Amino acid sequence: MNVFHNLDRQNNGVLTIEIEQQDFAGKVEKALLDYRKRANIPGFRIGMAPMGMIKKQYEGPVRTDEVNKILQDGLFKYLESEKLEILGQPLPIANTVDFSDPKFQVQFEIGVAPKFDLAISEKVKLPYHKIKIDNATIDEEMLNLRNRYGKMTEVNEVGQEDILFGDFVETDKRGNHLENGIKKEGKIGIKSISDKRTRKSALSLKIGETIALSASKSFVDDFDFFQVLGFDEDEKGSTLGFFELRLKTIYHVEPALVGKDLFDKVFGEGSINSEEEFRDKIKEDIQGLYDRDSDIHFFNTVTEHLMKIKINLPVDFMKKWISKQGENPPSISEINEQWEQTEKAMRWQLIESKLQRDHNIQVNKEDLLSYAVKMVKTRMSQYGQMMDDKEAEKMALGVLENREQAEQLSDQLLQDKMLEFFKGSFSLKMVDTSYANFLKLLKKAKK
Repeated sequence: MNVFHNLDRQNNGVLTIEIEQQDFAGKVEKALLDYRKRANIPGFRIGMAPMGMIKKQYEGPVRTDEVNKILQDGLFKYLESEKLEILGQPLPIANTVDFSDPKFQVQFEIGVAPKFDLAISEKVKLPYHKIKIDNATIDEEMLNLRNRYGKMTEVNEVGQEDILFGDFVETDKRGNHLENGIKKEGKIGIKSISDKRTRKSALSLKIGETIALSASKSFVDDFDFFQVLGFDEDEKGSTLGFFELRLKTIYHVEPALVGKDLFDKVFGEGSINSEEEFRDKIKEDIQGLYDRDSDIHFFNTVTEHLMKIKINLPVDFMKKWISKQGENPPSISEINEQWEQTEKAMRWQLIESKLQRDHNIQVNKEDLLSYAVKMVKTRMSQYGQMMDDKEAEKMALGVLENREQAEQLSDQLLQDKMLEFFKGSFSLKMVDTSYANFLKLLKKAKK
C-alpha cells in the first residue's frame, strides 16, 4: 500500500491511497475459510460446501469490507505519521474502482490546517483601559442597596426615585401594536430613563395610561432593557425594540437605614461593622466588576490583534465539507452568505488551539473544581450567604454534573488562563478612564 498527498497554496488537497491485491488477499482468503466452516448450505454438510461456491456468494462483500478496513487504517496512520492536522473530515472522491483489479487507488479531498506564527511579543504594546471608581459611583451603589433592602409601598403619583410596573407591549416605530408582538410584565425605575422627553412623560404618568419606549434610546447606557424584562435570545433577535408601557402600579421605595441590619443583609452577618467598612466593601466589589470589564476588553483587543495574522484556510474544501453535514445540509449559496462569520470562527479556533498547544494552556479537573467552588462562593455572597469551602465544593460538584454548565465553566476558565497569558506576554499601555468613557469606547467599537 502506498499513501501520499498533494496540497495547493490554500491548503486544499487530495490524499491518494494505492492498494494492491497482496495488501488484503490473505485476509480475504482467511475470512472466506471462516465463512466456509460456518456455512449452512442445502445439500452440503456444515463446513463442507465447495470453496468456489463460497467465493461466488461472499467474496465480493468480504473484499469490500477488507478494503474499507485497510483504507481507514492507512488513512489514520498516514495522517499520524505525517503529522497532518486536517480540518473537517476527508471526503471520498467519487470514482469507479474495481477492487478485483491487481492494483487500484482511492482518493479523498482534504483540507489541512495551515501553518502560521502568532505575533506574541513584549515588544507589542496594546492598550489596557483601567476603569477608575469615584465617590459618586460608590454613593449611587450605596443608595441602590438601600433601595433594594428598603420598604416598598404603592403610591398614586410618580416621583424621581419611583418604579413603574406594568405591561410592556411590542409596537412599530409609530406606536402601533404588532400582531403577535412580544408582551411582557415587568418594572423599570425612573432613574433608568435618560431621554429627557420620555422621563418627563413618565413622571406625569397615571395608572392605566401608556408611554412609548425605545430599548436603544430611552435608557441610560448601562441599563439592559431586555435583561430586566427577561427576554431570551430569540426574542431579543426578533424585536426592533419599540414598546408601549401601560402603567399598572407605581412603587415608592423608602431606603433602608445605614446600619448593622443593612450591613448584615447585604454582606452577611458580622462581616461589616461600620459605614466606612460598608463603603470600602462596595468600592471593592465595584472595582472587581470594573476590572473584569477591563479584562474582557483587553482580551478582545488581543483577539483583534491576533486575527490580523495571515492564515491560508482551505476555503474550497471547507465549504464543500460543510455542504455535506447534517440531515438538511446548507446550500453553497447559504454557506457563502454566512462565510465571513464562519471563517472568523475557524480562524479563531485555529489560533486558540495553537495557543493551548504551544504554551500549554490547559484546563484540568482540579482547576475546574476550584474555579466552580470560587464561582459558587461569589454568587452566594451576592445574596448575603457566606459558605465554607466544604459546602461550596458540594454545591460546585452538583453544578459540574450538568454537562452544559461544566462546559460553560471550562470555557470561562480557559479564557481566564489565556487572559493571564496575554497579560504576561504583551506590553500593556495603561489608560485610565471613567466608566462613562469606557462605555463610549465599547459603543464606538460596535459600530
